Amino acid sequence: MAELRKKWEDLKRVSLLSAAHLRALTFTASSRGTKLPLLSLRWRLFLDVLPIEHFGQDDAECQQVWTLAADRERQTYAALKAQYIVDLSAQARNETDWKRMNPLSLDEDSPWHQYHKDQELRTTILQDVTRTFPDEPYFRQPRVQRLMADILFVYAKMHSNLQYRQGMHELLAPLLMAVDRDAVETGEFPAVLLDRKFVEHDAFALFERLMRMCMAWYQTPPIVSPSKARHSSAAHTPIIVQCQMLLDKLMAVDPELATHLQEMDIEPQLFGIRWYRLLFSREFSRLRDVFALWDMVLADSAAGTLRLVDWVGVVLLVANRRQLLHGDYEDNLTTLLHLPPLPRPSAETLEQTPALPNTPLSPKSATFPSIDTPVSGPKIPFAALTQPGTLPVQRLALQAAYLRGRQTKEAALIVARQYEMWEEETWDVIDDMDASMHAVYDKLSESAASNDSGVPGPASAASVPISAPVHGRKMYTSSTLQQRRANGNTIYGMSTSPQSLPSSPPRMTGAPPSSEHLVRVASALSPGETLLSLGSATAQATGIAAQCLDMLAAQPHGDKQKAETIANCLHAVSRIWQDEVVRLSDQQSGVVASKRSPQGMAESELRRILRQLDSIYVDVSNNATLNAL
Repeated sequence: MAELRKKWEDLKRVSLLSAAHLRALTFTASSRGTKLPLLSLRWRLFLDVLPIEHFGQDDAECQQVWTLAADRERQTYAALKAQYIVDLSAQARNETDWKRMNPLSLDEDSPWHQYHKDQELRTTILQDVTRTFPDEPYFRQPRVQRLMADILFVYAKMHSNLQYRQGMHELLAPLLMAVDRDAVETGEFPAVLLDRKFVEHDAFALFERLMRMCMAWYQTPPIVSPSKARHSSAAHTPIIVQCQMLLDKLMAVDPELATHLQEMDIEPQLFGIRWYRLLFSREFSRLRDVFALWDMVLADSAAGTLRLVDWVGVVLLVANRRQLLHGDYEDNLTTLLHLPPLPRPSAETLEQTPALPNTPLSPKSATFPSIDTPVSGPKIPFAALTQPGTLPVQRLALQAAYLRGRQTKEAALIVARQYEMWEEETWDVIDDMDASMHAVYDKLSESAASNDSGVPGPASAASVPISAPVHGRKMYTSSTLQQRRANGNTIYGMSTSPQSLPSSPPRMTGAPPSSEHLVRVASALSPGETLLSLGSATAQATGIAAQCLDMLAAQPHGDKQKAETIANCLHAVSRIWQDEVVRLSDQQSGVVASKRSPQGMAESELRRILRQLDSIYVDVSNNATLNAL
């Protein structure tokens, strides 16, 4: 209880007892080395589940107003759940009309008729719930899946005109997880707001408020006969209109890119429906990034509108501008459906990054919603963009807020130049990448030969770091791949001419290696051949893997599982290489019916591998920071 009280006092202190400053802190806390506590409580304030105007006032007043609001929401959900989730077996024991209570009755007045319809709905919901964030253990718990299924079922019954739509479970998941993490045993204020007994009730209140702003995006056009299909209103459903508005906003700030996408017949709903309905939760490999982005989007919301969402989408398009302008239809669609990770520039590069000009912006767009100042809230802290501690998704949100307030071509070009500069930094990875590739496998080999731990021992840590040629964080994006392909008719840096194909593929085959097999793996693979075929993509995987292994080597106990995962990722890269070589050989030999994966699938798989390595890098670097402290 003392820990919770300290978090509450810290939150009031850093926010200067101001609701508007609390909103602004979501954009800058990371750059200041501050971790804002009580995420679910802040979201309940941002979504008006708890009246935010009372934040910063006397605790006694807050306690009275917020406790009443929380009790009202909890009682509402309890009543809805009792109304919609009914135990028919208990009713049957007290029922005298057995014809009406017959489970096999087809009478529409029979409770069992509605029960069977409800079971179909619950089955549909559970199918999605069990697939929620499959890599996150929290959502594999039966208790969590039951809570999600009940919340979604009650919401669907409340809104019979909408019911349940696929994707709602991914909006609920982060909300439930945030509430559950903050939950405590009941006690004095503010513990009463985070009572563990009401996790389900509080998560429902958050979900219901969020859906008020997102409900239109889940509406679907009515089913019409083929004869009337031409005159249907499908093209005017809210989600299609919203996607078109996204393209219109892009046209206002980057007409060249918007026109290029239109000319290629890439309709914005192909990628925009997922972006809007899931609030970008599928576009990031880690839930931590989803939490950070949602924190800023919800903090910036005003008048029941998620003001930042459109412009987050615009920045994601501008960030991949160079690749999209040089890609064909298949390449661009793959990019938009599998966005590359956001770059993490080094401190040196951030110092040289062109700043967002501090020019007058639209007052309403350049400030946070404010109820405790007469004119406007604090200005959006654009200076945090170039701070090394700022998270990539926070930079994304700051750029989105900037473009929203200054919708000009010049503003978009500055944002595009920022991403180009951060991507150009990653070209250093190519330097000495052959040596880096050898070093990765040498280090894996040493670790397996010495102690079978999957992690280099202390002696290896004292050697020259294998990532020495890499200054800061070198994160490749797929735009470099497109640039190479456009400039030299290449795939992964390899010319497609017949004479450039290696005489034989690498000899790494079979199942991914475990730690005891790393020696055999390292000696079997020809790094030079792999680099020749995969070029920049392999260099990217190598660069991240090299840095991860350096940091693992410096840790007292290492991490066998992460080392094995790195080896598995490099093994998968080799497998993709083999498929590409065979596919290109078939193509040059005139073989049409090749069973190998198409090039787009190989790129998609590489992006998945790079996201996995990127996730490992974040975990390892965080652990290294904690050990240093």
